Amino acid sequence: MHNTIALYTTETMTDWEYAYLTTQIAGAEQLKPGRFRLLLVGDGLESVRTLGNLPLTPEADLDTLQALADDGSLAALVIPGGDHYEAGHDQLIEAVGRLVDEEIPVAAICGATLLLARSGFLDERRHTSNAAPYLEASGYRGGTHYAETPVVTDRGVTTASGIHAIPFTAEVMRITGLVPDAMTHTWEQVFLSAWEDDYMALMEATSAWQNS
Repeated sequence: MHNTIALYTTETMTDWEYAYLTTQIAGAEQLKPGRFRLLLVGDGLESVRTLGNLPLTPEADLDTLQALADDGSLAALVIPGGDHYEAGHDQLIEAVGRLVDEEIPVAAICGATLLLARSGFLDERRHTSNAAPYLEASGYRGGTHYAETPVVTDRGVTTASGIHAIPFTAEVMRITGLVPDAMTHTWEQVFLSAWEDDYMALMEATSAWQNS
């Protein structure tokens, strides 16, 4: 059975915030076929346009997440940023509530953290976002739990700033167990530092996992 990482597809979804992750899922599937898959889910099945104007079509409706949760194959729901999270997305909010109750990881970055804030999911959790005032505009009650850090995970909810897509991706890789932690660590270091030693360490960790 595949472990499914679901990606919410919505208008103006921010391309750079999920592209690292989708590539890592594809790479892991090539190295260890049958372990993980990416599933594009949407509020309905109509095609959307990303912030970079790329067309994406959801493969399944958000309702599908419950069946995946019930059979134990849903590893996480990832919600990218976008320009339209100030209102709406009621079906997504309901889905997040069910997943949080069932202790299935939910990861949000950039504008998606605003959705979590206005829906009450960050009132009692340590979290981060693009900036504290950005979330304060939602009227939420979690300001004292805000952390000035690239990414935070607290009780199954991961949040990140939109300019920290690499730490966000690494955190999702960790919480889902997409690849061994040694690979995640070296991958993150390569993309943050671009040092040759880190690249060689990543190649060694990848080879060791592929041959295990």
